[in-house]
Amino acid sequence: MTTSSRAIRADAARNVSALLAAATDVFKELGADAPLDEIPRRAGVGRATMYRRFPTREHLFVAILRSQVDTLVEAAETRMAAPDPWQALLEWLSAYEEVGAQYRGMNARISAAVLEDSSPIGELCTPMKTAFDVLFRRAQELAGVRRDVSSADVLAIVSALPRDPDTGRARTTHLTVVLDGLRSTAKTAVPTA
Repeated sequence: MTTSSRAIRADAARNVSALLAAATDVFKELGADAPLDEIPRRAGVGRATMYRRFPTREHLFVAILRSQVDTLVEAAETRMAAPDPWQALLEWLSAYEEVGAQYRGMNARISAAVLEDSSPIGELCTPMKTAFDVLFRRAQELAGVRRDVSSADVLAIVSALPRDPDTGRARTTHLTVVLDGLRSTAKTAVPTA
């Protein structure tokens, strides 16, 4: 590899890092529907550079959310053998809520993505959905969680709940109703992050 090839690759890597940092800031400040032109402006690169690497808004979301999805997969896996499957389920859903709350409007996009696998976000969420499904099925078997609802349904419902405008998290009352509905005898206390 020539010195100029290494310099071009290093420059491309810096551009991607700058774009992701700018996108993270823009989406946190302005929400998931923020104007995309703001991202390359803040990153100090041209629009063509952004669109060459991230052809759609969803591709940017995937790059931003990848590490958080990996963290959720790990969080599900570490709770698989928890002594209280119901509490493990609540703790994981609280962590899931936290991811969507970081960017105003992201929960709606995640809600749609968890019900299908063909979009970039849907593909990204597949390992997370699989890990949560194992945790959810364990709660169905051992904690009296309803069997007429799927784990994907629960994720979609939680993501679609009305949001507190200050925190971006689901309103506690609405989340409690959903969680209580998962168990016929549940008196659920929503875990705090």
